[in-house]
Amino acid sequence: MSKLIKRALKNSIFPAILMIAGKVFGIFFTSAVYGLTFEIGNDLNGIFSTQIYFNDSSTTLFVNSYSDLFMFAFLAIPTAYFIAKTAIFQSATDDPKTIVKVTRFNILQWITKDDTTFLKIFIWTAFLWIASAIIVANTIQDNTYTWVGIFAGSFAFLCGFGAVKTFEVESNKVYPDNKKYY
Repeated sequence: MSKLIKRALKNSIFPAILMIAGKVFGIFFTSAVYGLTFEIGNDLNGIFSTQIYFNDSSTTLFVNSYSDLFMFAFLAIPTAYFIAKTAIFQSATDDPKTIVKVTRFNILQWITKDDTTFLKIFIWTAFLWIASAIIVANTIQDNTYTWVGIFAGSFAFLCGFGAVKTFEVESNKVYPDNKKYY
């Protein structure tokens, strides 16, 4: 197995765990905060045999919407962090004004180490897109509130642009653009 595939697998374990943990945490947290009762049962007709049942469909819609939102937030926050950190680091290496601004905001220690690679950003963005696709599919099937689906789809789309911009900057390091127009 190549080194790239090993690194990709290593970097994809944590987002996968966070995706599942966010959904489960969202179900149990929402149920606990609002005092909702649920039952866990086995149903062999679906994809998963273990199912969580609520009393009525409106409760199921409510809990599913907020658990989708928790799942998305568990992935969106680190993805946005990696993209923002990389964008600031890349800008600071090219523009001295950015270094002055970073120093003024006292976040120089935060961006001095480039420990966020394009591979990590790509993997986190891919998981964010998968979570967004699940949420949008749930929205289309009327299993999630519409605003959750719109928010997830829009934010994942913006993070996709951030990943593309990161790729563009990283590829310019390997293949520099010598065409300078004055």
